[in-house]
Amino acid sequence: MGYNFPRGLSSFYIKLYQVVDDPSSDAIISWSEESNNSFIIWNVGEFCTTILPKYREFGINFSRFFSKLRPHGFQRVRGRPGLMEFGHEDFVRDSPERLKNMAVESLSAKRRAKRAAKAKAKKARVQVECLLQHLRI
Repeated sequence: MGYNFPRGLSSFYIKLYQVVDDPSSDAIISWSEESNNSFIIWNVGEFCTTILPKYREFGINFSRFFSKLRPHGFQRVRGRPGLMEFGHEDFVRDSPERLKNMAVESLSAKRRAKRAAKAKAKKARVQVECLLQHLRI
């Protein structure tokens, strides 16, 4: 539990890793027993009343927490009905040093999304300018 996390890492990754790794919260959230790179929220109600209020990084409700997982690279693990299981290849039990890979991946995804948004805006601007040219007599 006394891990040295990589420098410059988002507090979201650090706090989530600490919560998942904390044996005192195993009845609420814990590492999956079938995988070393996923976690299960066993009790969503308790998670919302016990865990979320302590960590502003997770959001104010489960919906916000859930929506923060995808941009941070987590995928919902399917196949076990009724379980809220999420995984990431670099979110690994006993390997917090791999979290730095998640941060790099997340940053790259943000850069790609920003570039795509700029390209879309430029295309829309060109279309508007073209339409305005046709309107002028």
